[in-house]
Amino acid sequence: MIIPVHNDARTLGPCLEALAAQTGVPGELEVIVVDDASTDCTGEVAHAHGVRIVTLPVQQGPASARNAGARHARGDVLLFLDADCEAASVWCREMLRPLATTDIAGVYGTYRSWQTSRVARLAQAEFEERYARLARRESIDFFATHSAAIRRDVLAQVGGFRTDLRGNEDVELAFRLSQAGLRLAFAPRAVVYHEHASTLQDYLLTKISRGYWRAVTYAAHPSKAVADDYTPPLLKLQVAGLIAAVVLLGLSLLNAGFRPMLALTVLALLLTTLPFTFFVRRTHPDLVLLVPLFSLARSAALGAGVMGGLVAIVLGRHLRRGLITRLHG
Repeated sequence: MIIPVHNDARTLGPCLEALAAQTGVPGELEVIVVDDASTDCTGEVAHAHGVRIVTLPVQQGPASARNAGARHARGDVLLFLDADCEAASVWCREMLRPLATTDIAGVYGTYRSWQTSRVARLAQAEFEERYARLARRESIDFFATHSAAIRRDVLAQVGGFRTDLRGNEDVELAFRLSQAGLRLAFAPRAVVYHEHASTLQDYLLTKISRGYWRAVTYAAHPSKAVADDYTPPLLKLQVAGLIAAVVLLGLSLLNAGFRPMLALTVLALLLTTLPFTFFVRRTHPDLVLLVPLFSLARSAALGAGVMGGLVAIVLGRHLRRGLITRLHG
């Protein structure tokens, strides 16, 4: 079990307490907290819970922290969890269950949330829509390390997480595994509870970041930009459509002949929100009227991030905590 942390003192305690309450785990659960140069009392919290601590002298990012944890781990299977997640009592058992099949290289679990704010509930519905897609597949091409497992020898075989990425490094790894012909399984009963963004501003900022790093990831795996198991195709179409709408808006201000095309694009964008609207209606009926605006705001934020990522790709460099860093892969 590997948990990368950086100034996570507030959430690390409940995370470790949930792990201590796991049931049905075969053998001893080794918990490794990789402290990525925290400046708060994160290290003290980890020490108080009696877990193994690996301390990095300089902040290197979650990919480097996970790679460091993997080097120190003794088990054949590496479980990954984020410090802001609390695992349900059967999480470890359910994560390990698919790995009883020898041709499974890795496993992806699920998020849930106790939150009641409208933004957090819509964010949870977004995850649930994607989980429904994954559940229909025998093998998937996606996982995220808030709830993931991988065989130790497989991670070593593919060279670990890409350390130049500060986002989507787990998705990029999953794409690499899938394209190498390795099977990943979805474990819907392997649940961790997470605190999603509770305000629209925080949610959209998160989406901008994810759009940026997803564009960088797609640059290394261009076929996944067309289709992957996790992302609904209509969401990719929305992002492209919103970018097109912005261009058409600018053109229509210069030439009125572009206005009909702009109107058709806006109408098409509204129609793309209908499937998610119907999905939310089944699970959160009181939020239905918010879905079209929420969906388009989400896509706009993702689109802004994607455009930033495309600029970084063209320049061959990206910003990482104020430093310009060369892209590779």
